[in-house]
Amino acid sequence: MVGTRDPKERIFVDEIADLAKSGDVEVMETVDMPDHTWKGNVGVITTLLPKAELDPSNTFVAMVGPPIMYRFVIAECRKKGIASEQIFVSLERKMKCGLGKCGHCQINELNTCIDGPVFCYTDIEAYQEAI
Repeated sequence: MVGTRDPKERIFVDEIADLAKSGDVEVMETVDMPDHTWKGNVGVITTLLPKAELDPSNTFVAMVGPPIMYRFVIAECRKKGIASEQIFVSLERKMKCGLGKCGHCQINELNTCIDGPVFCYTDIEAYQEAI
């Protein structure tokens, strides 16, 4: 599942199209604000989750995006039965120095720049300020 604000912000367009054509991966894409060229799904990424047929025991989720999106995607994943240990989030948005010196990316005892930036949700779900 891939979501962007508008069609002009899409990245890896050719690679995503190749994945969809391969038949190995089901690709679902959406935009929040379509323009006259967009013919696909419209809405935030969480609108795609109910449409997905998946086996929660064999599904892993990796998220990159704005923190508010994480909350809603995690909630939808939990509704689908996906376990916390199968959900991964990228928190690089909080990094500044990248060396663990400035403390800008600190989440309790974790430093995003050193301990991450990708975290399994089980490692951060107790830290309200993480997401």
